[in-house]
Amino acid sequence: MKIKNLITYISFLLISSIVSIAPLYAQEDATGVVKERMNKFKISKKMMQTIHKSIQNEDFGTIEESATTLYNWSKEMIKYFPEGSDVPPSEASADIWLNPEGFKKAVNNFELASLKLINNSKEKDFDNSVDAFRSLAGTCKGCHQKFRN
Repeated sequence: MKIKNLITYISFLLISSIVSIAPLYAQEDATGVVKERMNKFKISKKMMQTIHKSIQNEDFGTIEESATTLYNWSKEMIKYFPEGSDVPPSEASADIWLNPEGFKKAVNNFELASLKLINNSKEKDFDNSVDAFRSLAGTCKGCHQKFRN
C-alpha cells in the first residue's frame, strides 16, 4: 500500500506543477470566450485534483465521473479557441492558430487519455488507472508546453 501512496503522491506533485489556471487578476480581466475558456480550464484543474484524491481512496466511481467531465471538455475545447482569442489576459499561444493540426492532435491526445482513464476506472483497475492518470497529466503538460504562453 505504501507504493500506491507514493505513486499517487508523485502524480499529485506532477499534476500540481503542470496544470494551473491563470492568475486570479487575469481571470477577472477576461471577458467573452477567453473568460469562458479560463473557467473551463479551472474546472479541468479541479477534476484532475478530484481524480488524484479519488485514486488515493480507490474511489473508481468518482474517477470515472471526473474523467468523463474531462472527456466532454475535450470534445468541445477547440470551439473555445476562435482566431484572435490570444490577446491578454489569455495565455493561449499564437501557435494554436499557426499550427491548428498540431493543436487538434494535442486535444485529441487529451480526449484519448481521458477515455482510457474512464475505461480503467470502470474496470476498477488501480494500477492501470494510475498509469492512465499520468498519461492524462502528460497530455496537459505537452499541450501547455506547445500552445500556452
